[in-house]
Amino acid sequence: MRRIVSLVLSLLVVLAVVMPVSPVQAQSERRGASGAPLPRFAIIKPDRARMRVGPGFNYATKWIYKRPGLPVEIIEEYAVWRQVRDADGTEGWMHVSVLSSVRNAMVAPWLRGNSAEETYLDVKASGNDSARDVARLEPGVIVHLSECDGTWCELEVKGVSGYMHQNDLWGVYPNEVFR
Repeated sequence: MRRIVSLVLSLLVVLAVVMPVSPVQAQSERRGASGAPLPRFAIIKPDRARMRVGPGFNYATKWIYKRPGLPVEIIEEYAVWRQVRDADGTEGWMHVSVLSSVRNAMVAPWLRGNSAEETYLDVKASGNDSARDVARLEPGVIVHLSECDGTWCELEVKGVSGYMHQNDLWGVYPNEVFR
């Protein structure tokens, strides 16, 4: 019996090396206190939300966000508190009541302030590089995500619907698929 158990364990080790877990699979396997996967994206709901230095109202305010719909990444959970990271890398704690699981994204925040030239990213009529452009967006614009297929995301902003490359958006993971 010990020999069979040893053989099975050896086989599992070999399979773990041969079949690595993708980053998207790995992120969905870790669960927070709420039972939801960590990390994951959410948005800030109100027009004024406090980020605190710790998980409680008695902790000092680190930042006040005044942009409803702003995507944040939930990286940890403690009771009704969520440790979040914004597009600039700022981390802190927010109460669950100021967050929503609605999916928004920010257009290429890493390109904001690029003074060398005006930078705009194209929104396409379909998920195809050769599709016609329906809009051009500046870095930092917040868009509502409908779905992503791992390469393209269908989105809407100010009544205009279209598609953008998933890797041009902050608020969705590389290769993440959702509907």
